[in-house]
Amino acid sequence: MDVRRAFLVRLPSGAAITLSAAIAAAGASGAAHGQWAPLDQLPGSEQVKGIKAPGAGAGRVSEVRWDMDARKAWFQYAGGWKWVSLDGGAVQEGGEPPAATPAEKGYRPARGGRARQATEVTSPDGAWTAAFKDCNVVLQPKEGEPVAVTTEGAGKRWFGSADWVYGEELDQNTAMWWSPDSKRIAYYDFDESPVKDYYLLAGLSGLRTRPVSGGYPKPGEPNPVARLEIHDLAAKTRTTVDVGPSTDQYVYGVRWSPKGDALLWFRAPRRQDTVELMVTDPATGSSRALITETQPSWQENAPTIRFLEDGKRFLWESESNGFSNWELWDLDRGRLARLTDDPWVAESIVDVDEAAGWVYYSARSSPTAICSQLHRAKLDGSARERLTIGDLHHSSFHVAPDHSCFVSTCEFVDVPPSASLRAMDGRELAPLTKPLPEAFSKQGLEPPEFIRCLAADGKTELYGLLWKPPGFDPAKRYPLVIDAYGGPLIATVSPRFGGVDPDVGRGVLVARVDNRGTPGRGKAFESATYMALGGPDVDDQAAFVGELAKRPYVDADRVAICGHSYGGYMSLMAALRHPETFQVAVAGAPPTDWRQYDTIYTERVMRTPQENEAGYDAGSAVKLARKLKGRVLLLHGMMDDNVHVANTFALADAWQSGNVPFEMQLFPTADHGIGSPAYESAKWSFILRNFGMWSQPPVGGR
Repeated sequence: MDVRRAFLVRLPSGAAITLSAAIAAAGASGAAHGQWAPLDQLPGSEQVKGIKAPGAGAGRVSEVRWDMDARKAWFQYAGGWKWVSLDGGAVQEGGEPPAATPAEKGYRPARGGRARQATEVTSPDGAWTAAFKDCNVVLQPKEGEPVAVTTEGAGKRWFGSADWVYGEELDQNTAMWWSPDSKRIAYYDFDESPVKDYYLLAGLSGLRTRPVSGGYPKPGEPNPVARLEIHDLAAKTRTTVDVGPSTDQYVYGVRWSPKGDALLWFRAPRRQDTVELMVTDPATGSSRALITETQPSWQENAPTIRFLEDGKRFLWESESNGFSNWELWDLDRGRLARLTDDPWVAESIVDVDEAAGWVYYSARSSPTAICSQLHRAKLDGSARERLTIGDLHHSSFHVAPDHSCFVSTCEFVDVPPSASLRAMDGRELAPLTKPLPEAFSKQGLEPPEFIRCLAADGKTELYGLLWKPPGFDPAKRYPLVIDAYGGPLIATVSPRFGGVDPDVGRGVLVARVDNRGTPGRGKAFESATYMALGGPDVDDQAAFVGELAKRPYVDADRVAICGHSYGGYMSLMAALRHPETFQVAVAGAPPTDWRQYDTIYTERVMRTPQENEAGYDAGSAVKLARKLKGRVLLLHGMMDDNVHVANTFALADAWQSGNVPFEMQLFPTADHGIGSPAYESAKWSFILRNFGMWSQPPVGGR
């Protein structure tokens, strides 16, 4: 779930309807609630426009080419090519770099848009196009008549497609998969008939409305049933894949082995605490579980798989020790080696040197646990090494073809990036670029401050960022705006340099924190909100503000929290559960009760309402609605097919029934993203008005 989704109907975002569900008390400025102005008419707008990210690319190289015969590393920087000897020394200019290595074209199957499956997929040899037509799979040759692979599809039984929840939550953006030799095609046999439809009302700004429906399984309700088939083009046969007897499971992540001798796919039970990598014989459809991983909470549902040159061995991302690590597996022989077993998160594979038996990868092994370092490990599991040094964020790795050295960039929130050529022991052979001096001071800004504080449990370290307004004076007191997300699957605090929130130009402090429940810190950190969304995560946001409030320049009586999607939910729960900390909240497209959201996302963390009724109740903004003491603005798109507007309506109804003041603005043609300019205008008008920093003149006033 995030702000970019749209599935049923994509309509242009239009004008907003302002609904003041109840007129709240006047703000400190004396302005009545429900008033807002265009964003560029609010205080500080000119300063906001003038604030730019301070040259984050200044210390980065944009391309690296290796000339191993001349023992040179060429790199592009500041619009020109430069080079340095692989033995070190000063950076040189002049000459021409070697030609770029041709990009490996390979086969790139078509993918649908977000939460959609591609309706046409061309075979690797280009001879055929598989199309999803009238609920069936049809093969169209370059020349000749189309071939109907299936004919039974109709209504909610689809061959070659899947539904919204599979696309949104399992990244199934295709539902037809060609074998590498183009001789077979696998596809979904997808039955959405158990799923109840959800109806949206389109045409809200026109003369007539029309219902728009689509299947949307909500927690505890029936899910779609996914099966697989394989069609052999030469034999003209259809083979049913053995996906197991359960109809209440997830079948996804489908791909072929490099040799095309096996169909690989993931299988997970509804609770998603187990993931199996399944291997299917395409000739018979028989399947076996090659790898099974289980967690006490939920298991990563899409582990990385990278095959080696023989097409049989592959690197597998395992979470068996509570952190992402690497293992080497063989399709026939099983696990060959555990390459790493570290208490930190392995990230991405950078390079594989099969001749010397090394895999190069990035991992969060710094003392600051979100800073990446370059590592390598032996493919037989006999050794592993960290190749970069220092508690900074290292990235943009380019390993030399002979694996004798590499280029990397290091930086931190307040340390401008610089690139270096380094030996494999981490020694700097040559600095390639220099950090940009005075990156922030030229704009009258201070660098963002990296915040370390304890979570609400009193023992877990959290990381946050704080931005200060131009001309910051520590002797003054400033309102604080928390930019919140905080949900599973997405972290928002980056160690990279150059981030700046231009809204500090409005004369406020802006901050964010990655609370427990966000990814990238291991399963214990990520699972702290298991069965308890809206609990530890919200408490950590309050603990973060409590830490900032110790600073004399933070005005703890003027704290706002705002966010969209899960960030909107976080904003509501913060205002409801910690009213002494958060006096103002702006919630964009918030899920207000997890019974309203989809099965896969919600049940992964909360299980079903039948299993966890107390957890659903404790995390429901609707159940807690009467506890509101502060001031809240709700923003929602009426065509939101991700987080339905019923979420906002349920909360509005609870507040209206209790005669509790709040404000609400609805967008008739907007989906989950809400592209209307009125969104930011209403948000910042509300925040500044309740901070006593802006008021709209009365009718007839000047």
